[in-house]
Amino acid sequence: MLLPVSQVASLVNALKLTWLDKVCLNEIPNEYLDNTASTVMLLQETDSSPAYLANSTFKGLTMGVEIQIFYKVNLADDFNPLEAEIALMKSLKDAGWLIVSSQHHTTDPDTNQVTKTIYVAKNEMI
Repeated sequence: MLLPVSQVASLVNALKLTWLDKVCLNEIPNEYLDNTASTVMLLQETDSSPAYLANSTFKGLTMGVEIQIFYKVNLADDFNPLEAEIALMKSLKDAGWLIVSSQHHTTDPDTNQVTKTIYVAKNEMI
């Protein structure tokens, strides 16, 4: 079984999102930290709890992933981040992920990038 962040990364990469430049697992590489010309997605694990409890044991795991999107500063005029996020969440849902929370957009005070955070979870049998 792949790590939850690897599962989400594989799904996102398979979608070939034209608005997304880089998917990062667990941390953003140094070359992208101050890069405001690229849209970067950071995936971090948030949960790995026992699930499907029965007979004093568990038969599965609840896996959680935090998806943080750091949009490039100069987005195209015809690009709608909300539509892109809805399409992403629908694709995650279709792949068996539950959308736990979709946080409000914020602006990073250091880079002036608009950011979005989405939490997803999935129960998987082991």
